[in-house]
Formats: sequence, structure tokens, C-alpha cells
Amino acid sequence: MTRNSSEAGSFEAITAERDRLLEIVTALGQVSSSPATTPELMRETVQQVMHLTRAQGSVLEVADGAQLEYRAVAGTVSAYLGLRLDAASSLSGLCVARKQIMYSRDTADDPRVDAAACRKISARSMLVVPLFRGSDAIGVLKAVSSSADAFDRIDEYALSLFALFIGGVIARQAESDHSAELAADMERRALRDELTSLPNRTAWLEELARGIARARRAGTPLAVVYMDLNEFKEVNDSHGHAAGDRVLQTFSVQLRDCVRTTDFVARLSGDEFAILLEGFQDVERDVTAVAGKIIDASHAGTPWGALTLRCLPSVGIAFQTGPDYSTETLVRCADEAMYRAKNARTHFSISDCSGQRTWE
Repeated sequence: MTRNSSEAGSFEAITAERDRLLEIVTALGQVSSSPATTPELMRETVQQVMHLTRAQGSVLEVADGAQLEYRAVAGTVSAYLGLRLDAASSLSGLCVARKQIMYSRDTADDPRVDAAACRKISARSMLVVPLFRGSDAIGVLKAVSSSADAFDRIDEYALSLFALFIGGVIARQAESDHSAELAADMERRALRDELTSLPNRTAWLEELARGIARARRAGTPLAVVYMDLNEFKEVNDSHGHAAGDRVLQTFSVQLRDCVRTTDFVARLSGDEFAILLEGFQDVERDVTAVAGKIIDASHAGTPWGALTLRCLPSVGIAFQTGPDYSTETLVRCADEAMYRAKNARTHFSISDCSGQRTWE
């Protein structure tokens, strides 16, 4: 039995469509099983769109506020990576807003498109498919051609399949990035005092251990400064905790201004603060100078309405010059020196941790 020319043509068209569909499915399977990174998969996607459709150029655009950014490009739009266009005046923006496939058969007379952008990328016809994260459209996958009405339903099918795949990839990457950012933020918060933005007690103990290790390796002096604020409780009782918080914030700034950027300043708890000092030349001279700066800075007080609240610190400093550096000894001696200063009302007391030298 022989087919007439009409039947033969129809059969050949169906066969050609079947072959194109098989090629699309095969290509999608290969890309989806790739271990490549998200940026690499985005680039592979636009390359496959070029290969599997009648497109002369392909773009993956991601929404960023009121704009869409070209994140992956191929073909005639290869030179425009990073291009940003206003979503409100583009077919891609309309695609995202309506969450629908958009086809401009001829951009020369289509009011929905950004005409200047179309001319820039030689896009006479465009097929645009939304990318989804859940129910939210987060961008588009776009095929362009310099010819009018260049695309058919198989092109739409190919673009839709790849948009579904790469949209899922981008969504998973965004969730992974968010999780990593959240974990990093939680870690920062675990080591940071929220009121003063100084490192907290946990961070202080970790840095003190590292400082001891550095001093031991280098054979250099190391000093610990402990402080608390006199009359701080009275400020809280008389003016409220908001005033007390302001005092702590002001004092933390004063402390940072009194030391080098390489010195480690922390808030331990309440009105207790600590500093780790390293790399000084003359131990007695330099630690005495630091104590004096702290006392002088604290005299400026904290403005509070028409008042100036002054909570002068008691400062205790302990230092060791090696070779037997000890975290416990440094902390104990600094704490004892601070209470000596408080009881003697001398503002600061310094100890060499040996019990042989203490001065105020």
C-alpha cells in the first residue's frame, strides 16, 4: 500500500516532531543528571535552548527587585551577560507578573516589549517562559530570533521543560544559600553581644586561648584587662534600664577607641568587660597607658537627656611575659586586680601574675 503525497508529508512531519521531542527529553535528562554547579547548569540550559529550538539567542533572567538581570546568555545575546532591564516595561517582566508563557511574534509592533532592548539584542520574535520557586515566578527563560514568528509549539515545549528544571535548581540553591546564611548569622549571634556588638564571653574565652597559644609560640608578653562600672546599678535603679543600656553602649565605644584595632575587646556580662592586649613593647609602660586612657575616656560620661551619666570603671590588668603562660592565672590575677582597684578606689591596679609586683 502506498501513501499519497499528503499522507507522506503528514507522516514525515509527525516523525520529525517525535524526533525533536525525543531529543529534548534526552537532553533534559543529561542536564538534570549533571553534577555541575548552579551557574554551570544555567549556562548549559541556555546552550541547550539554542540547540533544541529555532532560537538564535537564549537568556536566563532572574528577578531582582524591579529589574530582571541576564544571568546566563548564549548565541546572539552572549555579549549582554549582566544586563539589567526594568521589569515594568519588558515582556519578561510581564511574564513574571502574570506567571504565564509569553510569545511576541513580531517585536516591531508589540507594545508589551522593551523596543530598545529588543533592537539591542536583535530580537524580532521572543518566546518567554516563567521560572518558578514554589508558586512565585522568580525569572524567565527566553528564546529570541532575528526573524518574525520564528517559534512553534515544540519550541514552547522545550523551553517549558528546561524552565521547570532550572527553576527548581535555582530554588534549591536559594534555599541552600539561605540556610547557610542563617547558620552563619546564628553563629555570629552566638559569639556577639547584641547590645554593644562586642564579642561575648564565649568569643572572649576562645580568643584568650588563641592569644595564649600565640604568645607561647612567639615568647611575647600578654595582658588581660578586666573592668566593671561603678554606680552602674544606681543608674539602672534611678533612670531605668534604657539609660543603663546607653551607658554600656557608650562605654563599649570608648573602650574600642582606647585600644588598637588588633586588641580584642569583649563584653562578658552585665557591666563587665575585658580586653586582650598583645604585641606591646614595654609592658609596664604600655599597660599603664591603656589603663589611663580607659579611665580618662570614661570621664566623658554618657549623655542622657539633660544629664550626663558617669559610671567610672574599676580596671584590673594582669600580664605574663612567659614562658609559663596560663589562662587561669591571667584571668584570676586580672579579676583580683580589678577588685583591689575597686576597694582602694584607685581606678586601676596592675599585676605581673607572679605576686612580686603590683602597682596602682
